[in-house]
Amino acid sequence: MKVAVYGRVSTEDQKERSTIENQVTFAKKYCDLHELDIFKIYKEEGISGTIPLNERDEGKKLIEAAKNKEFDTLLVYKLDRLGRSARITLNSIYELESYGLKIKSMTEPFDTSNPSGRFMITMLAGVADLERETILERMWHGANRAARDGKWLGGIVPYGYFVNDDKYLEINNNIIEDINMSEADVIRLIFELVANKGYSTIKVCDYLNLLKAPTSYIKDSRVKLSKGKRKEATAGIWRPNAVRRIIINKTYMGIHEYGKRSKKENREIITRHVQAIVDNEVWEKAQETLKSNQIESMRNSTREYLLRSLIKCSNCGCTFTGVNYRKRKDRKDGAYYVCCGKQNYKGPFNGKCSAKNLPAAWVENYVWDDVVNFIKHPGEAINQLEDNLEIKKSEKANIIKQREQLLYNIENKDNEKQSILDLYRSKLINNKDLEIQLNKIAEEINQSEILIKEIDKDLQSQNSIEAKFDSVEELLSSLRLIINKEDITFEDKRYVILSLVDEVKVTTLEDDLKHKYAKIDISYKFDAKKRGNVKSIKRTLALVAIMLQIKSVRVQHMREKDILVSFQIPFLIA
Repeated sequence: MKVAVYGRVSTEDQKERSTIENQVTFAKKYCDLHELDIFKIYKEEGISGTIPLNERDEGKKLIEAAKNKEFDTLLVYKLDRLGRSARITLNSIYELESYGLKIKSMTEPFDTSNPSGRFMITMLAGVADLERETILERMWHGANRAARDGKWLGGIVPYGYFVNDDKYLEINNNIIEDINMSEADVIRLIFELVANKGYSTIKVCDYLNLLKAPTSYIKDSRVKLSKGKRKEATAGIWRPNAVRRIIINKTYMGIHEYGKRSKKENREIITRHVQAIVDNEVWEKAQETLKSNQIESMRNSTREYLLRSLIKCSNCGCTFTGVNYRKRKDRKDGAYYVCCGKQNYKGPFNGKCSAKNLPAAWVENYVWDDVVNFIKHPGEAINQLEDNLEIKKSEKANIIKQREQLLYNIENKDNEKQSILDLYRSKLINNKDLEIQLNKIAEEINQSEILIKEIDKDLQSQNSIEAKFDSVEELLSSLRLIINKEDITFEDKRYVILSLVDEVKVTTLEDDLKHKYAKIDISYKFDAKKRGNVKSIKRTLALVAIMLQIKSVRVQHMREKDILVSFQIPFLIA
């Protein structure tokens, strides 16, 4: 009689110090004792018992041999080697027996040829299932205890950190020789470019790739992946998705959430504090920039929206975006600002946001008038503006350091070019490869030079600010020159508004007649208090009074009433 031996160990089994060689050694001695001829030994290592037999590499080969009648009996050390789930075990036995095989455990007494033996198999499969669940539960409890103590329990360590000998996360300040920066410095640079300079993730990638900053794959020597479907060599370059994951990762501001990525239902999320690379303010500012850049990237827009990314809904917390509706006969402009929470699943509450749409021309004119008034009468904002100018001066050193690194990279390109030529002379590469590599080097030099020009422009602008605006009064005077221009452009207005306005808050309310109206508050970056819309109410009500006299137009169909009808007579009296 020919027999086949099947052995399997999973990660959980290995932690219990069970190895597949123990099963193989026992099987050989068992077959010698019973004078059995071993056809083949199938070994599955690191395979979970919850995976069906026909989905395992060796399991597929075993089933194929069983179909061809190449052996008569299958030996296993214990029944749980076929599966740790009762359903998986019984399905495997049923499939193998359908090919005329006998299944026998070398350590458990059962016989599949009689009813009592089949009952015993069911019992043993259930015990194996229970044992596995018990092991997993002990592992979860142990892992949670270690996580609460702040220990790192495996997985890819976030860029900018390393795990010390005590299994705790520490900031990696080791200098990378090629770029004269540490991993932590790279993380700080990413947040600096996004939070303070408003860079997009694509622009950050260009910056890091030109600096030759190593990615996670490069620094961890993971150029080739040993597991998973992807086995090709990775490019080792920064990509927008990787930069975005870094920006939204709370670990960098000192908060790590363990268990967040677990597939287990109702998994406890354990929040623990780690060493922060950036402070909370910079992290939060980077999130705002990320959202703003997403909103700013408006493609196929038929109209320029002066207040894009600035209008926030106080009802749901979402941002208003520009929407161009079909024009009506009684309206020249069909542009509106609409709350994103009005779309399904966008708001932080169930259902759609009930915020009213804002006529774009009206709200833009109102905000611009208020900004102009603010520039002419800044009040207590002057002191805060002076503080911000001092902060800008302190950032110059970092910009100069980045420029020096780019110049260093350009100088090294000559060495790279010489190396390529040496390979060509040695006939290790052909003409086509030579041309490709030289073009690539030329492109990298060109991109670095473009980036240096941007940095020079930034430095020049900063030097200009330091030179011209030693006092905030002079800075405000320059803004006054812009707003007093006769041919002021959209770009001029956008520049002024982005320089001063922090947020335009819209609150949707209802009057006694259940008509919805909007209350607008403007907050400035350099002003602690918010400026409301009281001054424009008289002008608004006058326009409403005229519109209400047109009897052929029903008020509920007038889009302007979304805002204009809102301002009640008591406000006017006030």
